[in-house]
Amino acid sequence: MSKKTLIYTEGKSDKNFLSWCLDVWEYQAHFDIIHVEGKDKLFSDEFCKRIENILKNKNQEYRQVCIIFDADIKEENQESDAGFDNKLKHIREKFKEKGTDFPKEQIFLFPNNQDDGDLETPLLEIAKHDEFLKCFEGYLECIKSKEHYKPIKNIRKNMLYAYLELFELEKFLQYKWDTNNKKEENIIIDDKGKIKEKHKEEYEKLKEAIDFSSNSLIPLKNFLEQLAENNQKNKS
Repeated sequence: MSKKTLIYTEGKSDKNFLSWCLDVWEYQAHFDIIHVEGKDKLFSDEFCKRIENILKNKNQEYRQVCIIFDADIKEENQESDAGFDNKLKHIREKFKEKGTDFPKEQIFLFPNNQDDGDLETPLLEIAKHDEFLKCFEGYLECIKSKEHYKPIKNIRKNMLYAYLELFELEKFLQYKWDTNNKKEENIIIDDKGKIKEKHKEEYEKLKEAIDFSSNSLIPLKNFLEQLAENNQKNKS
């Protein structure tokens, strides 16, 4: 059996979305996904040690490791690493501080690995029923014109959640408390980023609302496809 590639991603939404894509594109057997709950945690000693072992082929479970984060938008983010070029440089420099030369070829930054943006950028582009999104955009334009308007935090995430809710698919972004393991778990997706068997039927409904063959996803698909092919070529 070939070793897998471990994907480190920033947040729960990123993990959920990647899980959907891997399942639709039938790459799920080649990957596991861990969300680090904030980009700075990626550079902790715990994560860096594991990443270094994988890069040096000293890990028994994973052959490759990759990072899939948001590039972020400079105009919306005051942090110095916002923007594609800045974020890529920041990630590689932080690893170098830990003594690790992380290959830039194993880093993908949303939306398309070349422009500023984030996960929500392609997500809103691949909604099949964009007439609903136009309703949200009209609402935003309306409130922006009001005297006491202030920017709404996470507005694009809220738009996506509302879009999925229209089709009774909001569970794909929801979590519940696991009393046995004392942690949050996704309702639809397991710890390793796989769609739970009992929710496969609901997952088929998701594909009716989201266009996973959209051109907006080609850069991500190509990135993951290359990693999956590398795994196939290097079966242990």
